[in-house]
Amino acid sequence: MTSLDSLVRTNSPAATWSGAARVAGATTLALSGLLWAAADVVEPDLDGAASSAWTAAHPGPAGIALTADMLATPCLLGATAVWLLLSRRRSPRLAWAGAVLLVLGLTGQAMIAGVEMAGQMVARSGKIDATAFAAALGDGPDGSLPGTVFTVMFFAGAFVGIVVMMAAVWRSRALPRAAAALLVAFQLTQLADPPFPSTLIAAAGLVWMAAALLRTPVADDSDGRGGVTERP
Repeated sequence: MTSLDSLVRTNSPAATWSGAARVAGATTLALSGLLWAAADVVEPDLDGAASSAWTAAHPGPAGIALTADMLATPCLLGATAVWLLLSRRRSPRLAWAGAVLLVLGLTGQAMIAGVEMAGQMVARSGKIDATAFAAALGDGPDGSLPGTVFTVMFFAGAFVGIVVMMAAVWRSRALPRAAAALLVAFQLTQLADPPFPSTLIAAAGLVWMAAALLRTPVADDSDGRGGVTERP
């Protein structure tokens, strides 16, 4: 780490965090990425009847994937809190806007997990035709008021929210800028429908952020100029 990097990182809000706070923040960031990626690696990218058929044929892996996805959601909420705490000093408007949007997007993600759980219950019960259930759900929300609100919350909240929040993290310099860029690249890659789980890109960025948070130089108390000084 260069002296300039050390100075910037020492001025990070994380420089005054306790060891337990750093570990908690880093764990949240790392688990967010690892669980998110694990869900997509275990379960193939299928829709509708094909997804229901795969779930019925592979109940074990399907359950693991859904569980990982469910656990990733609260971890991502925790990651949002970490980003907000690290970036609000230099970019308060961007940080708060990104946090609000991400909470909306993650609320939508939790709703999707609920629908997927219902689909798994139908596929495993054998009491309801899974193909008919998938057909009734369709490829996405309809144009009703709840469907429209969900669409705005999830798609606008998640996509725009991560870009806005990473812009705040970029400006804060509290975490590696390249790691923040990976999170934006993850969102852009989703639009291209790559042949691999794009969450692997997000996981790389989140784990990188976790490691960087743990390595942030510890600071002493105020240096008399509104900043902090690095401990030797």
